[in-house]
Parts: sequence; C-alpha cells; structure tokens
Amino acid sequence: MTSVAKPSIVQLTKALAVAGAFVAFGCGTSERGAGSVAADGRGRVWVHQGEAQGTTYTIKYLAQDSVPQSAIDASLEEVDVEMNAWRPESALSRFNAFTRTDTVFEVADEAGVWSLLWDISSDVHRESKGAFDVAMAPLMKLWGFRMQHRDVVTAAMVDSVHAFARFRTDVVDYNDVEDDNGRVLRGHLSKSDPRVELDFNAVAQGYTVDGLAEVLMDHGVTDMMVELGGEVKCMGRNAAGEPWRIAIDRPQAEGRTLQAVLPLDNTSVCTSGNYRKVSVVNGQKLSHTLDPRTGAPVTHGLLSATVVTPGAAYADAYATVCMVLGPDKGAAWVDSLQRAGKDVEALFILDGGEEGYAFWATPTLREELEWLEALPEYESPQAN
Repeated sequence: MTSVAKPSIVQLTKALAVAGAFVAFGCGTSERGAGSVAADGRGRVWVHQGEAQGTTYTIKYLAQDSVPQSAIDASLEEVDVEMNAWRPESALSRFNAFTRTDTVFEVADEAGVWSLLWDISSDVHRESKGAFDVAMAPLMKLWGFRMQHRDVVTAAMVDSVHAFARFRTDVVDYNDVEDDNGRVLRGHLSKSDPRVELDFNAVAQGYTVDGLAEVLMDHGVTDMMVELGGEVKCMGRNAAGEPWRIAIDRPQAEGRTLQAVLPLDNTSVCTSGNYRKVSVVNGQKLSHTLDPRTGAPVTHGLLSATVVTPGAAYADAYATVCMVLGPDKGAAWVDSLQRAGKDVEALFILDGGEEGYAFWATPTLREELEWLEALPEYESPQAN
C-alpha cells in the first residue's frame, strides 16, 4: 500500500463548502428557486428539489428561465408508474403479483421505460457474466432486507428459490410489440414460474437521472447537476465556470464524513455500498448485497464502489456489479471494460484492517480525486 498526500487547507475549505451546499439540498418538498446570476451571462442558478422514488432529488442548473416543474414531475412519474415496487398499481408491482404462466402480461409502456431498462439490464447482465440480475427479487425476500432471516436460510432453500430467480429468457422474458413502421406499441412480459419477480432498483434511479437530464436539455439547458438518491449526472459548468464538484462519503456505519470530492464534467457518478447493513454470523460479515450467481450474501471487504460513466443508468448498474464482485475481481472487471473501449472509471473504498480503510481507483480517477483525508492505496493483484 502507498500513501496519498493530504490536500491543502485551501482545497479542504473549498471542497467542504461545495459539498456542504450539495448536502443541504433535497429537503423533501417540491419547490423551485433562483439563486445568483452567473457572471458570464449564462443566466440564473435554478434549483428544484423534492421527494421521488422513496428518496429525495435535487436539480441545479443555469438558465435564463426555469424549467417547468410539471415537466420534471412528468419525467419522474413516467418511471415511477412503471417501476416502483412499493407502488401497488405500478406495472412492476402488477407483474410481480401476476401468477399466470400460460399467457403474457401486457404493459402499455408509452415512454419506453420497460424496453430501455430491459436492454440496459440485459447488457450489464451479459457483461458481468451474471453478477447483475434484476430477477433476484425472490432471493432478496428469502434472506430479508437486512439479512434478518439469515439464521433460518439453508443452502437447500437458496437452491429452491434460485431455480426461478434468474434473469434468463426461459425464466422471464420481455418483448416489444411494434406496428408496421417499427414503432413500439406495448410490451409483453412472460414468466415460467408464478413466483418470478423483478426488481430494477439497481438501475432505475440512474435511468431516472438520465431522463431528468434529457428534460433539461430539451429546454435548452447545458449546465446542470441532477441528483436522485445519490445518483448524479453533471453537464457543463457550475455558476463559477468550473466543473461541478460532488462529495464522496467515507463508508462508515454511522454518521456522515466526507472522504473526497470529485469534479465532474459531462458524466455521471453513482455509488453503491453495504457498510450500513452488515451482520456478523459465526465471525463472518454478511452484507445486504447478494451475489445473484450463488444466491448468497457476499463476504468480501469492499465497502463502497463509486463508478463514473457518461450515463447514470450504467453507472448505477456497474456500481452494483462491483459490490457483488468485490475489490479484486471488481477491479479486474472494470479494467476489462476499459480494455474493451468502455468509458468507465471507478473508486473502491474497502476495509483496510488495522489501517481502517484503503482505496483502489482507476488511474484517471486517481488523479482527479481531491482527498479530504488521505487513505492508503490497495494494490489489487487482478487489475494489472
């Protein structure tokens, strides 16, 4: 392990100021406000904030006029009405409750949410060789959200559920129904077992962030920061004419401490972590992250994975994959994506034993990070 130099007091003060402003958003009531005027004539700083998808969102951008709140609400609703597993009338909830295997379940999907999320999920499932799986909802129910069923779950129980909790076309499938001109009219879902359920939580929020950014671009906005549930997309520059600066948390069990700040320009960043939901059974740590390939909780020391890609949906899904794979295999997988030409960067923070924490980052991201507190560097043997 090698040490990282600590930032100067000027860096630290600036980073905390920016990060503090970021944390202050998302108070929970939908509202819109205008801040200071940018000195270079790009307009005012507008902020929309509120609640959506069981979390909060903050949208900050520079423009002469504000984007209608109704356009933002509509973008949030088109995903929510399809994919919110906690909303009984959503298409996802109705499909999960659908028990017939002799016919298809039809979704209107006028916004193309199912089609696009299915394609993204299929891509990442293939790229990760099964480490990303939106059909593992029954396994999550088996173990319990906080592994509360861990004392009663047996290997035989996992195997019995695993048989129908797989993202394979012979288990669950989706197909677009198109007209003669190739326009998607609706979607057809089918399941081979009535107990099949889907959960797009590991990609839907990132997808929503991408959609919100498109709404702003449709209204002529080019300088923006869109955040939903910690998934972030930034484009252009902030009011000071500099890249947007996003805080990265230290993966500690309680409270909040900022570990680093990352400047972003025309890209997205998503962080997945299991450090707040870890149980110890027979001396072994069990996180809330399940490996869909084994059907069991992961046991490695990776505490958080931050992924940077152009699209927030892929960043969201990739971060989940890394949390499944762990520090060594995750680093090797990110390296393989880069070798294949993918625009992806990653930061891992892991349990450093007696040293507390350690980090691994792709070379480009390592140079861009502004550390608020230095960490020793973990040398992954599989990323070389």
